[in-house]
Amino acid sequence: MSSYNIAVVEDDTIFAAELEEFLSSLGYTVAIYSSAQKFLTAVRQKECDLVIVDWSIPDLTGIEVIEYIRKFHPDMPSIMLTARTDRRDIIRGLEAGADDFVSKPVDPEILSLRINSVLRRYNGNVRTRPESIVLGPYLLRPSTSTVHLNDEAIILPKREFDMAMLFFTNPNRLLSRQYLAATLWGKIVDYQSRTIDTHVARLRKNLKLDPASGISLNALYGFGYTLQADGHAMNTAKEPLAMSA
Repeated sequence: MSSYNIAVVEDDTIFAAELEEFLSSLGYTVAIYSSAQKFLTAVRQKECDLVIVDWSIPDLTGIEVIEYIRKFHPDMPSIMLTARTDRRDIIRGLEAGADDFVSKPVDPEILSLRINSVLRRYNGNVRTRPESIVLGPYLLRPSTSTVHLNDEAIILPKREFDMAMLFFTNPNRLLSRQYLAATLWGKIVDYQSRTIDTHVARLRKNLKLDPASGISLNALYGFGYTLQADGHAMNTAKEPLAMSA
């Protein structure tokens, strides 16, 4: 089974080497480019399955690289690496065409999840997909879009289940509304839109998410949501079981 080819545009040689080692350990084929120009020259000859680009590179900005990809390689997904946390910068990157953002310093687990999410959206599957996720009293089964709460089976619509997977694979991490929109809908949403909030409210109700169960879905007004899991729920968490796609 061939691996996905990932291009990394990063001028920090030490970090680039660490990133190459990590991604290679996950089974990806990795090509490192120390400048935007080297990447743009290479991509004219051979496209890749995903590009990971730093916001700050010496010859062009990451934004300019993303804009080039969207214009000439519209089917190539991209992830932006950045130390920027300003909401306006995130929106600017998404508007340029970035499929996702990962903050620096990079959390390897988060990067791996974001890569899987982006590749799934573009290819319909991933090389390794979780068979089940366990957190507290909840068991999520992607093969049937079903959530088991104790002895109760809850069947969710696909998009609602995909949202549940995002939260349950990122417990106690704040997920922005724009990240949720980009991941689940492949686009940014207007600041006034209630689409994300409506889906979150429905998910909270359908899954009976309540602090009493040790797991709740909480909002940070104007920014996003966190699936809050207490220590007991985290202690029962189980790593995703891998199965071939």
